Amino acid sequence: MKKHFLAAGLLAAMAVPASAQGFYLFGDIGRTKISLDNGDFELNTSTDNFSFGAGYVLNKFISFEVASRDLGSFIAYEDQYQKSKAEFSTIQASLIATYPINSKFSVFGHAGIADLTGDEKYQDFENPEYNESNSESENRSVFGFGGNYIINDHLSLRAAYSRYAKWQDVVQLTTITAGVVYTF
Repeated sequence: MKKHFLAAGLLAAMAVPASAQGFYLFGDIGRTKISLDNGDFELNTSTDNFSFGAGYVLNKFISFEVASRDLGSFIAYEDQYQKSKAEFSTIQASLIATYPINSKFSVFGHAGIADLTGDEKYQDFENPEYNESNSESENRSVFGFGGNYIINDHLSLRAAYSRYAKWQDVVQLTTITAGVVYTF
């Protein structure tokens, strides 16, 4: 239900007229670090990620945004007989606190809630009847920090670090991203 609420928020934000002051769209790419430790199995790996979203600048210090993020996938186990793979994605809403350093550069911190989804797929190549897939979602907090560089009145570049609360108490996800922001 919360996933649908966040998706509706994203669509509502995009429906705001383009002339609205403070409305912006963004997209970014980066790397996700995935750390898994369930006591029996430990894995540390990284994968590519991307996201897009929309936001609204309330004033020069506070803004709100919603985003859809593909956090990437990883193969937990693979041999000639079987493969186990996991994929993570999220829809999230965040409050952004910005501090302008000068007229072109600012730093920010963000905190919010993410509807984090994990899709697990197991394939048995010799016995396909044992193939399984499972999808689970959890609401988790997300926080981070970053910087924003203004190119002109409409275009800026930003980089950010984000950390999600542990998924199912065994998977830690962190991201580093770089992207473009277009302000109307």
